[in-house]
This record gives sequence, C-alpha cells and structure tokens, in this order.
Amino acid sequence: GRARVLEAQSCDQISNSVFKMAEPEYSGRVAVPDSPPAAVLAETTEHQETSGGDNVLQTIDLHSRSQTSDQTPSLQFDGGSGDMKTDSQTSLDEISPIDGTELRRQRASSRGATFKEWSSHQYKVTKQVVSEKLGKGTRTVDPQLETRIEALKETQRKYSQLISLTKQFHMRFTHTLETQKSLAEQFAFLSIRSPELHTEFQYNSESQKRVARNGDTLLSAVNLFAANLETISTKTMEDTLQTVKNYESVRLSYDAYRTELDSLKKLADTHPASAAKLPAATADFEKHKQKYEQLRHDVDIKLKLLDENKLKVTRKQLFLLHQAFAAYFSSNHELMESMLQEFRSKLEESQGQHLDPPTWLEELPSANEEQ
Repeated sequence: GRARVLEAQSCDQISNSVFKMAEPEYSGRVAVPDSPPAAVLAETTEHQETSGGDNVLQTIDLHSRSQTSDQTPSLQFDGGSGDMKTDSQTSLDEISPIDGTELRRQRASSRGATFKEWSSHQYKVTKQVVSEKLGKGTRTVDPQLETRIEALKETQRKYSQLISLTKQFHMRFTHTLETQKSLAEQFAFLSIRSPELHTEFQYNSESQKRVARNGDTLLSAVNLFAANLETISTKTMEDTLQTVKNYESVRLSYDAYRTELDSLKKLADTHPASAAKLPAATADFEKHKQKYEQLRHDVDIKLKLLDENKLKVTRKQLFLLHQAFAAYFSSNHELMESMLQEFRSKLEESQGQHLDPPTWLEELPSANEEQ
C-alpha cells in the first residue's frame, strides 16, 4: 500500500511539472509547449498502463501537436464571438466576388468575336476583288470622279518628270558655272604672266566672271522652282492620293456588302437561314454605304482644293522662272555688247599707239637681200 501511495505522489508531481511548462500566457493564439524530456515521456507512458491518467495522455497529445505545428495553419481567436478560425479561412473570406477565370473567359471570347468579324470582312473584300479581276463582279463607278482621279495621277507623273529634268539642268548648269569661274581665273593669271596680252586676257576674265555671277542668280531661281514643284507633287498631291486610296478601300467594302445583300435577298424566299441573316446584312450595308459617301465627298473637296492651290503656286513659280531666264540672257547680252565695244575701242587705241613689230618671217627676206 505504501508503494502505491509513493507512486501516486510521483505521478502527481510529474503531471504538475508538465502542465506548468505547457501553460501559456493568453495572447490570442494557442501556444504549443516544447518537447518534454525523454525521461518524463517514459514515466508517463508507464503510468498509462497502471492508472490510465487523462492528464498524461493530454501531455503526449501536446507533444505530437508541437511536432506538426509547422504543417498546420495557425489558430486565431475571434474577439467578438470567441470562435477560432484559421489563416486559410481568413484569406478565403477576403477574396473578391469576381472570379479571375470568368474574366479570362470573357476576354478570350471578345477577342475571338473580334477576330471572327475581321476575318469575315477580309473574306468578303477579297472575294469582291477577285470577282472584279475576273470580270464576274460589279463595281460602283462615279465617272466624273474617276476621270478627275486619273487626271490627278497623270499630272503627278508629269510633275515628277519636270522635277527630274529641272534637277538635271541644275546639276549640269552648276558644272558650267564652275568651269566658267575656273576659266576666269586662268585668264586673270595669264594676263599677269603675259604683259603683251594683258588687255585681251583681262577682258575675257571679266566677262566670264560676270556671266558666272549672273548664272548664280539663275541657278537660285531654278532651285527654288524645283523645290516648290516637289512640294506640290510629293506632299499636296500625295495627301490627296492617300485620300483616294482610302476611298478605293471603302468602295471595295461597300461593293462587297452590297453583293452579299443582293444574294441574300434573292435567297430569302426559299432559304429561311438567308432570311434570318438579312437584317444584319442590311445594317452592315448601310454602315459601309455611309462611309463610302463620306469618303467620296472628301475626295471631291480635296481635288477642288488641290486644283486651286496647284494653279496658284505653279503660275507664280513659272513666272519667276521665266523672269530669271530672261534676266540672265538679257543681262549677258547687254554685258557682252558693252564689253565688246569697250574692248574694240581699247584695241584700236593700243594698235594706234603701238604698232606691232614685223614677225621674223617678214624680216627674213630683207636679211637675205642685204647679204
């Protein structure tokens, strides 16, 4: 009996020591004690067979929980109701009601619808182009507008050729002026090195310098003429032709949807599916018809503005170019006349004052006679 009393007292001491280690301070979260010593676990295991104490089993359960604490979610106390909930439950409560999978599905469906609409439009336009090339399809034609567009394209080609020729003239005339300036320098150099021909070389040098100076003025006028014509051809006309290209594209779409609507109207009486597609085809046709009429109006306005601008700018540039050429040749003619008169008078004076000595051939017979 005494042995059993001592054993019971030792079990009570062990249980008290274990629960003192396991007792936490309240902080809103369940604390798990550290692992008990191996000796204590051994004693509590032996005591399980004899007394089956509930406290010892609770100690072993706490130890097993401490080993798996890293793998289980932490517990939290709810201050209002006193219930416990895990971190995973808290995060699930805070999820937005809109599902991300549903958003992605909606975006994919919208992209698919857009691609389907684009591919259907491209198929209809391509079919219309092929039909027109093969002569099987009909196209909408505005004879007056088509004539003006063809005239604009021809005018742009002619302007491009004129600009090319003007640039060639500018390049070659530049080489001519450089040659004249070099020639004037050589005449001036020879007038210094040849005193007996100083007057003749000097007058030729001055005439070449003045002609080259007038040529620089003409060259500037030619350069200005080419630049203004290039602005008209590459910017103003090109902008109008870009609008014409947009008009052609819209015209193809309009004819494609018009052809589709006509085919559906023919099949509407016999095919219910074609009759069901008729309202949507009519709406698409009206939309493209409105675009076609708007672009046709824009092309008409731009062609009128282009004609006015081209007429004003080209007339002014042609007048300036004509004046430049007239001034160049008239000034050179007047310059040549005045210099020739001055040169002749100077030459007559020099011949009157200083007669040219006879050449050695003229002196040769007289020398033979003396011998």
